[in-house]
Amino acid sequence: MELVLSKSWLDIEQAHGQRPQFAGDALAMREQYKGFANQINASHKRSANLNIGDISITEYLAARIYTPATCDECPLPVGVYFHGGGWCCGDIDTEDGFCQSVAESLPCIIISVGYRRAPEHKSPVQLQDVLEGWTWAWKNASTFNGDPARYFAIGQSAGGHLALALTNKLVTLGRKAEIRGVAALAPITTHPAHVPSKYVDKYQSFNDFAEAPLNTAHSMKTFFDSVGASPEDPDFFIINSEHISDFPATYIVVCDIDPIRDDGLMMHNALNQAGRLCNPLCYTEIVENHPMHTCLLFACLLVCYRLSICLDGFNRVYKPLDF
Repeated sequence: MELVLSKSWLDIEQAHGQRPQFAGDALAMREQYKGFANQINASHKRSANLNIGDISITEYLAARIYTPATCDECPLPVGVYFHGGGWCCGDIDTEDGFCQSVAESLPCIIISVGYRRAPEHKSPVQLQDVLEGWTWAWKNASTFNGDPARYFAIGQSAGGHLALALTNKLVTLGRKAEIRGVAALAPITTHPAHVPSKYVDKYQSFNDFAEAPLNTAHSMKTFFDSVGASPEDPDFFIINSEHISDFPATYIVVCDIDPIRDDGLMMHNALNQAGRLCNPLCYTEIVENHPMHTCLLFACLLVCYRLSICLDGFNRVYKPLDF
């Protein structure tokens, strides 16, 4: 399938003399991901309107807390953020600028949790870590002026997957009351070898965009193999979960030129069928991990604006807008 990409992205490809794509094994892609993230963060000036600090939740679990320095509202909503990178790449540094933008623009407190990565740590370690990070963040709300009644999970790509998987886990543990909403940006929700039968005919992006910029079918297969989760596992691949109808307000963002585009569209469909509040934002001609994260950042800020309404103290009802 011929890819229709934005001119700004094509200009970057021309400047590089080729289409940048993740290649090699998981560890090689980790270095490539880090290099790309460094380019993005280098152009992002640290905000003077945020207090930013790192903590160690455990000996293996680090987090970075972004707190608005000047805000009339106290306590604030809290977003527990999980970075992308196919469960193998990324850390709390790679999406630092992105987290700053979300915390400052909503405004809200963002707690970015650095979970352990594959291939060194296989599934379910990632889910165990994000659950532990969430639990710490929720129990310690008062220490950073967070409102325990307005907590939401947020992440992009593998982080979007973990935000959904965490939500599913909280529901199964009887802890649904802890989470007010979810913002999943370009999430992974299925394994291409185990797409639910009712979606098989519509699951096309994995093949159609196999050679997309950056994230390819090859890189996704490497990530799946590295994390080692069973394709049938409903705790990991959330499209198979029986608890979607119990999810809180959930917002899905998808990128058009992306092998995992249909993961988000399937999840959106499942959420709508379950009567959950969600609204997809599909960006044509833009790829996941677009320079400066402009597509995901813009989408995230729109999602967070909507999410803020269901998080506010008046509990107003939000009617999704069509874009």
